[in-house]
Amino acid sequence: MLVGTLYPFNFFPPNGARRLPASDPGIYFNGHGIAYTGKDGAVSDISTVTVALWLKERFGSKNWGPREIFSFYDGAASPPLLVGQWGGRIFLYSRFETDENESWYRRFRTPARFPQGKPHLVTVTFGAGEKAIYIDGDIMAREETAIRSDAEVKFAGRFMMGNSPKARQGGWWGEIRGVAVYDRLLTGEEIASHGRAVFQDGMCRLAETPGCVACYGFDRTEGNRVESMVGESRPVFVPAFRNALFRTLWDLPHQDMRIETPPVGDFLNNILFFVPFGVVFFTLIHRTDAMGLRLAFPVTALAGGVLSLGIEALQLFLPTRDPGIADVLGNTLGSGAGALIACFLKLRAERKRKVISDQ
Repeated sequence: MLVGTLYPFNFFPPNGARRLPASDPGIYFNGHGIAYTGKDGAVSDISTVTVALWLKERFGSKNWGPREIFSFYDGAASPPLLVGQWGGRIFLYSRFETDENESWYRRFRTPARFPQGKPHLVTVTFGAGEKAIYIDGDIMAREETAIRSDAEVKFAGRFMMGNSPKARQGGWWGEIRGVAVYDRLLTGEEIASHGRAVFQDGMCRLAETPGCVACYGFDRTEGNRVESMVGESRPVFVPAFRNALFRTLWDLPHQDMRIETPPVGDFLNNILFFVPFGVVFFTLIHRTDAMGLRLAFPVTALAGGVLSLGIEALQLFLPTRDPGIADVLGNTLGSGAGALIACFLKLRAERKRKVISDQ
């Protein structure tokens, strides 16, 4: 069971993100990479935000989606703001908005595909009742926000690039040449000027714009550390191994917007996987007649739950796995189901023996 749940035992998978040459700085992500700012570099209490991303999607990139390019991570399962790509189109998501029938990555997106083959400046704005997506300074999509009545719009946390905090396999494919984050809404004129300036002067001009809290051109590097051009020290780290930052057993599937439908199939698999354990364990503890049928059933279910909890705890150290309390619940039910099957078979065998002895 340990082999089946922990295989291939890859506790340190290589990070699929690498820095580009100094002559053409940036970070390349191959779909299995991640980069992020440290805990000390988190931002807080930004009520309106602008994020500028200088991106290049290479020909042949596998962004069938949804792929996460940039997001804030404040410890919650769903991000305050996320910029990604799906079906070739750039999309924008925020957990502060009301849920709609459409998938989260289809709610607000550009009408046309993101151009491949050369860098383009993607700028998103969110706040003051409006959200918008620009490419190279030109407006691509704009509409009113639908903020939930119970939501307090505050953008905070660490910056995530190329993947989700869980470091899932389905990361973004492409190059991030620069990132700038502002604590205000940039005007259309400022965004248009950025669209022209970034190709001439790089990210330097974007760093000079008022309200910039962090700006990365990826040319100020030391080891796996990339420094910001402005503001407080908020270095971006490109670790050698893919690390999952969001690691907890207690999250439920509905708390993560990435899980759009209940994982019924996985839940049923978790039940079936522990049925043999329930049958064997129940048979072993009841064979000695030291434990009655009524007591053996809850003991078997509890043993399955404890074993599952231990396995899920080990999976916390496996970035390639996605542990959760739902798995523990499924395994516990599977153990109980196995105990019921063993109990039924035992009672049936005893009845047969009794019938034979009476004859």
